[in-house]
Amino acid sequence: MNILLIEDDKRIAALVDRGLREDGHNVSISFSGTEGAEMMLGGQYDVALLDMLLPGMTGLSVLETVRSRRCTTPILMLTAVDSVPKVLEAFDLGADDYLVKPFLLEILLARVRAITRRTKNAVPPVLQASGIALDRTQRVAVRNGQTVALTSKQVALLEVLMYRRGLVTSREELIEAGWGTADKVKANTLDVYIHSLRTKLKDDETGRPLIRTVHGTGYIFANE
Repeated sequence: MNILLIEDDKRIAALVDRGLREDGHNVSISFSGTEGAEMMLGGQYDVALLDMLLPGMTGLSVLETVRSRRCTTPILMLTAVDSVPKVLEAFDLGADDYLVKPFLLEILLARVRAITRRTKNAVPPVLQASGIALDRTQRVAVRNGQTVALTSKQVALLEVLMYRRGLVTSREELIEAGWGTADKVKANTLDVYIHSLRTKLKDDETGRPLIRTVHGTGYIFANE
């Protein structure tokens, strides 16, 4: 894996660098927060290891900056700061894991492997099916070169339908995806949202809707 290490303590950086390389990884190192943020935004890394106290820009500022720029690189915080408020703040800003110094190298390597397993098993940010590309982070769908803006609930509904393309998705599953519970959802609310999705995506070349009704059961996204 390509790993970015942002650590200003050169002794610790050298030890972590050696351990990661012996484990078979490629490592890039930055000794400042400012440079580290630029490297993360400009490069392709499987994991970033980020210290909290850094010159130029703190680790929390790096987190806030890269996440606001839609950088999805998994980030593991490496720091001597172990106060609960700081830990919670790091997770709120987009950290994926947190390891307090001093730490065992074996634990660090295990955490890195765990993060990458979760990332590889995650649903990709862009789903594609039947000529539709759904970008969930940007909340848009692209069809025939045309970009269609979607609401957050439309994205949630379309994601489930596309992921289960060719299979019937029940009304209950769709309501859970869009609203979490059916308690306060009116009977026709789902139908209204599906109609709005159909209107935005338009019919396929044969005149059939991409999202088709299965009466009494739910909806199905075309698998063509």
